[in-house]
Amino acid sequence: MVKIRKMKEEDIDRIVYLEETILGESLGKQMLLDEMNSNITKFYVATIDDVVVGYIGRYAYLDQAEILNLVVDEAYQRMGIGQKLLDQIKLDLPTLKTITLEVRVSNGKAIQFYEKNGFVPLYKRFNYYRNGEDALIYAKEYI
Repeated sequence: MVKIRKMKEEDIDRIVYLEETILGESLGKQMLLDEMNSNITKFYVATIDDVVVGYIGRYAYLDQAEILNLVVDEAYQRMGIGQKLLDQIKLDLPTLKTITLEVRVSNGKAIQFYEKNGFVPLYKRFNYYRNGEDALIYAKEYI
């Protein structure tokens, strides 16, 4: 059974591994450590049998949030885990009005997932990622 909980320090190595494996780069261990105790940043992990199989990180300010990363281990994709992690943001922020994120233009699975969840593309950031790939900026409004 999938459980969602706040990230713990001992989860960080696994999260960095998932980011590097799935996304090709990571926010980095130090950044995750620094941000995990911030008032505006929250990280949640999805676990199965106490193994971290995914995570989501977000910034929040007033009634807006930004997703930092949403990653699910490839072996556990298409099982509703990403949806549970995304839903946790709204549960955590009941007065949320707008949520934004960026996604690689080549990440078709993620784009399809976000669009299915009501996110709409706003614009493109050129050469956004380290490898020079562009990012699409998406937003969802809760009315």
